[in-house]
Amino acid sequence: MRYYETLYIVNPTLENEALDTTMGEIGTELEKTKSKLINHRVWGKKRLAYQIDKQKYGSYILLQFEGGEQDKMNEFDTWMKLNNTVLRHLTVALDDKPEIYVEDVKEEPASEESVEAITTENDEMSSTEETQTETEVSEETDTESETSEEETPESNEEELEEKEAE
Repeated sequence: MRYYETLYIVNPTLENEALDTTMGEIGTELEKTKSKLINHRVWGKKRLAYQIDKQKYGSYILLQFEGGEQDKMNEFDTWMKLNNTVLRHLTVALDDKPEIYVEDVKEEPASEESVEAITTENDEMSSTEETQTETEVSEETDTESETSEEETPESNEEELEEKEAE
């Protein structure tokens, strides 16, 4: 079997759900060619070298698969050309089998003891932060009440009346 890679650009205005739907449609159409999907991932939104359909940006998506029948591959190419959400696409034959892409996963803590130690440290830190926050809030309210007593509209009116009386 031959291996193929298709890089296609879709309209950048598609949101996550619409982009997933488009990727699903393309994957379904690829299955009709009796091809085996290897990788199908989003590269991201990038600036185009020139405008395509009045778009300056496009979302790039890479599709790698093990090829099926040649007649069906031509039908897939025609379908990609007629798909309104696909701005451009290019399919090339690969010499070697592409590696299966695996997303990076965050490493878990090694043992339960380290998790408990981290949890205990976080609890101690959060209680310290809470007491600091409470003192800061009480200081802020004290200063606010002092300034509000000094600058009340009533006291300003009284001062004006006294000046007018003189």
